[in-house]
Amino acid sequence: MNSGKNGFELKYEYTKLGSITDPKDDLGYNNTLQFVVFDTSWGGWEPTMIGPNGYDQTEPVTPEVEHEYTVKVPFSVIEDKLTTGKPVQGINLQTGNVSNCEIKINSLTYADVEEEVKPEQTSSPVLIEGDWHKTSDESVDFGSMEVVSGVAHVSANAWNIGISGLNVATFGDPIIAVTVEYGEIADPPIYPQAEVLGADGKPIVENYPQVSEAGEVTYLTQIPKSTWSLTLAYDTCTVKKVQIFDYDESYATEVFDLTNADITAAMGAGWSLGNALESVTENGEVSETAWGNPEVTKYLFKEVSEAGFKTVRIPVSWVDAVKVNGDSYEITSKFDTILNRVQTVVDWARAYDLFVIINIQHDGADDVTGSWLDVDAPNQTGIRAAFADVWGRIANRFKSYDQHLIFESMNEVMEQGNYGTPSQNTYDNINYLNQSFVDVVRATGPHNDVRFLLVSGYNTNIDQTVTDSFKVPTYNGSKEGIMVSVHYYDPYNFTLNTGDGSKTTVTPGELNAIGTMFNKLKTKFVDNGIPVVIGEFGAMDKGNISQIKNYISRVVSEAQAKGLGYVYWDNGYTGPNGMGLWNRYTYGESELGEALIPILTAPKSAE
Repeated sequence: MNSGKNGFELKYEYTKLGSITDPKDDLGYNNTLQFVVFDTSWGGWEPTMIGPNGYDQTEPVTPEVEHEYTVKVPFSVIEDKLTTGKPVQGINLQTGNVSNCEIKINSLTYADVEEEVKPEQTSSPVLIEGDWHKTSDESVDFGSMEVVSGVAHVSANAWNIGISGLNVATFGDPIIAVTVEYGEIADPPIYPQAEVLGADGKPIVENYPQVSEAGEVTYLTQIPKSTWSLTLAYDTCTVKKVQIFDYDESYATEVFDLTNADITAAMGAGWSLGNALESVTENGEVSETAWGNPEVTKYLFKEVSEAGFKTVRIPVSWVDAVKVNGDSYEITSKFDTILNRVQTVVDWARAYDLFVIINIQHDGADDVTGSWLDVDAPNQTGIRAAFADVWGRIANRFKSYDQHLIFESMNEVMEQGNYGTPSQNTYDNINYLNQSFVDVVRATGPHNDVRFLLVSGYNTNIDQTVTDSFKVPTYNGSKEGIMVSVHYYDPYNFTLNTGDGSKTTVTPGELNAIGTMFNKLKTKFVDNGIPVVIGEFGAMDKGNISQIKNYISRVVSEAQAKGLGYVYWDNGYTGPNGMGLWNRYTYGESELGEALIPILTAPKSAE
């Protein structure tokens, strides 16, 4: 401002008051007018509330008719509401929630304003309590929504709850927690709307969770630091509480001196973020929510860490960012979009000091549109060049990260439909790609020279990996920092099959086979100084949790006894045929999670 003053002085009066028994009118008296700041792109439009007791106040007051009220507001208070990161363009004065009042502005002038009267607002958590319930567009019953702390304006109508006047720009990781209560559940279960909309009206997160039980649940959603208003759309339930607070936690450590001899012990129990960043639509588009799970949040890793897991595997697909055509290839602009999201999620996991594994997941799957990592295709020249480029870009992005971040070359690559013994040519192609992976990553430095690198054999199958046809890559003649990845889903009819031949029990012989198979890995690799990770294992819930507990207990105990790392596969589903340990909408443990988490995270028994 060029006025020589540091604020506005506004004088106004009420010429008519509405019924003060109406809660909406009580709120209107505290938000009669608004100074609204906007940026150079006509964005933001953050309000500073003006009422008879000053600015940004929420205490109820009863004003007098034809009494002149004077409110002084510093420019800094108004301008600080703009959180878009762009320069301030200007300030408007507009009406706020005047309800059925009538007001008259007597004067608006520049003024000297005491800065110390500026209320605390930028870092205060906001707590909103009250009942708001919608059963249909015609039947609405909501009570008062009161801001208990912080600065915000709340309104509710037949469809939504609106929150404005927020400023979370100083927060590290702002999050909104919406606690709702479900009453009688429909049969079949309903899929209620549960959305948090930003100022542009678009979902920050779009959830349609299946609700099968009555009672209270809390939905948590990370919101951008630029958020100044939100709209909550939670149907067929009662909203009990809304909290907006900072969730900037981090207790990550760094390590650069782990060796092959101690890495799997350091990694401890592992958990996979399945059906998330590796999800691909039928059209071949990588989409985090394509397979029915919500977007990942930092809070999920808090739950994983506090449950006792030490490692998270984050499968990643890159299919619509990599195009291979014969001996040539192209990396599209989508690659950086995927990589940026991967880095964000990796950082969230690292905030809780978790080991993190990232990979190339479905790019070699024959049933995924756009897959290109075909290990038995004739155009290996183009495939090899694309593969090296992809890993070079990933390695360069993460080269400052410590040994907590692990790279995994590829996932379940195989000849189409051949679950038996592949050709030697296919083995040769897999061996070439694994060696290229190691060479490319090691060459990027500085910390990639000591990063642990997971390599997988044919279909990550144990028998097809312990064979002499599979070669463990080296770097400068050393296998230090090289690990082998396999998956274990035997017996298939018990673990994954839900069709013909599916069964819900596991025999003593099948349990004993776990130790036999894992011993092959110990003899071939561990005893020769090569760490091994069971990168995926688990069993679908077919209403047989007691049997699954027996199976998982044996996998964990045998893996620990043989010195193998292990990572449970969680597909995010908590219903029939699910493998989810947590509800990713509410972060509560599933029934399967309550049964398996103590087994998976149990410390190794004394020998």
